[in-house]
This record gives sequence, structure tokens and C-alpha cells, in this order.
Amino acid sequence: MAISLILFEDNGFVDLLPMVFWRPVFELPVGRKSVMDRMAQRLGLPLTGVWTRDWLATVAAQRCGAPANQAANGGTVLVNGRWLCGDSETFPDDPCVGVIEDEIAYIVCDDDLAKRLSWKDMLDAQRLRESLDGVERRPVGGELFRYPWEIVGDLSNLLEGDWKSTDAVIESEVEARMETQDHIHIGERTTVHPTAIINAEAGSIYISHDVRIGAYTVIDGPAYIGPGTHIHPYTWLHGGNAIGAVCRMAGELHGCVISAYTNKQHAGFLGHAYVGSWVNLGAGCSNSDLKNTYGKIKVPINGTDVDTGTQFFGAIIGDHAKLGINATIPSGAVIGLAASVASSGMLPKYLPSFSWVTQERIRAGDPLRLLDAACAVMARRDVDMTDDEVELFSDLGTRVGSFEQGH
Repeated sequence: MAISLILFEDNGFVDLLPMVFWRPVFELPVGRKSVMDRMAQRLGLPLTGVWTRDWLATVAAQRCGAPANQAANGGTVLVNGRWLCGDSETFPDDPCVGVIEDEIAYIVCDDDLAKRLSWKDMLDAQRLRESLDGVERRPVGGELFRYPWEIVGDLSNLLEGDWKSTDAVIESEVEARMETQDHIHIGERTTVHPTAIINAEAGSIYISHDVRIGAYTVIDGPAYIGPGTHIHPYTWLHGGNAIGAVCRMAGELHGCVISAYTNKQHAGFLGHAYVGSWVNLGAGCSNSDLKNTYGKIKVPINGTDVDTGTQFFGAIIGDHAKLGINATIPSGAVIGLAASVASSGMLPKYLPSFSWVTQERIRAGDPLRLLDAACAVMARRDVDMTDDEVELFSDLGTRVGSFEQGH
């Protein structure tokens, strides 16, 4: 029987908010790719569907190019969207549950098991346990990430794991200084100023097509720069960075995940941060990624300060957030979906989604006004928000409160 693949979300999505209000878990970038693209490449199986929250289903189906929340069949493998699998994962023929420390990485279905499961089961831990009662469990490799800082902390390894020796190709004319060229990829129609330095001594560097790299820029590996992105003059990338497509970057970045279509066009430091799409960081905006005490950083997640277990973590910045000039982000901060900051100086450690922040106060923003701003920003990059995305954005304006009321 031919094997097909369905990616699912489980109830672990709540610990990845606000990053997954606007997208399903398997759309999150990890290394050079989204979880979904990484999974398809490594498992070599066709994606036949996705299982996600009902209010994300229509948009998820459009973005992923696969039907959402449809029934599974025998021969389907249900794969957790938080699973970072290895290169050589194979699935057994018999129905079973692949687990990592009692968390589910995948479920191999026969006809009977497929009929017992639906997308609703995956989001309800008790219901899922009952549906899988009696099914064989097998330990598997890889890891299941739970929080954004785990992806940031492992970013250098993820980037190195994505690198293949066949990637070492220079497809554009480049006069800039390149160190360890057999670990550098530069795509077609990419321009690199002759004064730039591309240094892969500490890790591989993959620069995609149609990228612009300005004068006196220094890129230390490991690094990924997505198609159509512009790296402005005097930028310094170091410590492992993954920058998505059509971004605009400047200043200093250390160990950051930057999703597609995000702008940091001016001077300022961003370190150990996980940043969504369509974010704008104003001139002089910087974050802290280390406490003065050198202690472990805690992050406010679902109303509780969660210990990251690390000295270095900067911020989680949700999709469509806008931060004004000279805003200073404390270590371990969470900035919600579509939060709009019209204030300089040190920000609070937590800003709710759809909030409007001034020097005087934090108040709930007008979702329609924020929607207009989001559409205007997207139009500047020749991208139109679809009707279903407009409906999702409007729905989230009221829905996010049920998740964030603990703060």
C-alpha cells in the first residue's frame, strides 16, 4: 500500500503562541526551510493533507497546497508538525505510534486506526490517548520542539544539518572576499558588493537567488539568506542566522530566525530572537539577549514565566508586529501578533496581540485599523492578503484574548 503523509498539530501549539496565531505549527521556519518543507524533503513522501485548528484550516490548505482536516485512510502516516526528523527516518508497515519521551512524533495508520482518528483528536490529549489505546509504541529519533527558543538555540546545528556538499556552487559573479568557499552557496542574479566579506570558517553559508548584499557587510556562518532579501551596507551577521525571503536587514544580527517579508532596515542589535513575517523594526530598535545577572532567562508563555534554561535569549516577535524607532526590547520578551508600538525606550516584557503601545499606556488596538495597516504593508511587496486571510485576521482580533487572558 502506498504511504501518504498528513501533517498534524497537537495541543503543543499553545506553547508556540503568538508565533502560530497566523500560521499552523508546520509553517514555522526551522533552519533553511519551514517544518513542512523540511519534512517533505527528508521523508520523501507526498503531502496529502494537513490537520490543524478549525479556524486556521482554510488558510492552511491554501498555503500548504493540501486539503485540511479531511479523513485519513489506511497507509497514511500522521506526522507531528513539531517533529524535527532525521535524514534516514523510515516507517514500519504495521500500525504503531512513534514516540519521543512519551510525546507522539508520528502515527502509522491501517484502515481501522485511520477511522478512529481525526484532527480533533490530535488537539485533545485525553481523547488522543483513548483513541490510541492498545496501539504499539516505538521510540524514534529526532526531536520535538516545544518553545521558539529551542529552535533558536539549535539554529546553528539546524543550518549545518541542511547543508549538503552539492550546495557549494557560486552561480553569480562575485568579487567579494570569500573564506572557505567550499561551504558557500550563492544563487543566481545575486549581487555582492566587492567590499563585503563572506566567511564560512565557522559554518556554511547559503545565499539564495536575487539577493543583494551591500558594501562592507560581514556575513559569518552558519547563515541562510532567502530569495529576494536585501542586506544593507555595514550589516554584520554572526552566530548563526536564518533570514527568510524578501526581507530587508541592517545593523547587527546574532543567532536569529527571521521569517519572510520582515524589515529591519536600520542600525540596531537583534540577538537570539524568533521573529515572524511582516514585522517592521524601526530605526535604532534593539533587544537584549543577556541579563545583567548572567542568570537564566525566563519568558512569559500563557501567563507563566517559563525558564528557558539558557543565558541567551532575546525575544519572540509575532507576525505583523510593528516597533517604532529606538524601542528597546528586554531579554525574554514576547511581542504579540500585530502589536503596534509607538513608543521609544524600554518596553514591557510582554505585549499582547493587537495591542497599541504608547509612552503612556498599553491598550487594545482597533483590529480593523491594524488590518488596514497589515494590508498596506503587504501591498508594498506586491502581495495581497487573500479574502480568507482577511477573515482570519479579523477573527483573531477577538480570538486571541481567550489564549492571552492569563497575562
